[in-house]
Amino acid sequence: MLSLNLATLIDIVQLRDIAVSAFAEDETYRPDGIDDGDPPGLDTIEKHEGWLNSKTYLKCTKNGDLVGSCILKIDGENGVIFGLHVGQQHMNSGVGSWIINEIQRMFPQISTWTLETPDYATRNHHFYKKNGFTLRQIIPKDPSLGFGYHIFTKRAQPLNSADAKSRAAD
Repeated sequence: MLSLNLATLIDIVQLRDIAVSAFAEDETYRPDGIDDGDPPGLDTIEKHEGWLNSKTYLKCTKNGDLVGSCILKIDGENGVIFGLHVGQQHMNSGVGSWIINEIQRMFPQISTWTLETPDYATRNHHFYKKNGFTLRQIIPKDPSLGFGYHIFTKRAQPLNSADAKSRAAD
């Protein structure tokens, strides 16, 4: 059974390892001449500690084992997904899609979700489109990074009146 809860400092090393694992396959698509290390800082404990302190950092567990994570910034009706990571051994099993659906359930006030992913991470592009996100912008290659980004958005489905009444009663 999957669950999504706030991450803690105790989880930080595992969260970093899951994030690095999530980008392992993408390394084969990384343009030539670019240093390894995934998106900048992804492989550092300090970066994950910063996210833990400044964002909503959620951990996904399956039967008690950490299998994924999601880093969010919630600002009124807008939500930004700073990171969605599923450990390599749990990819293609529905965990990532479940996390997306679960954060939408947890934050029903969000009308628009936004995220960015490296331009070379074509596997991610397919995943986000499959989960209802639309490509909104392509940010050109940054010479200091050697790659650009794709910005995706998703408009949340409006609540029907029965759902709204049910959630209001909670």
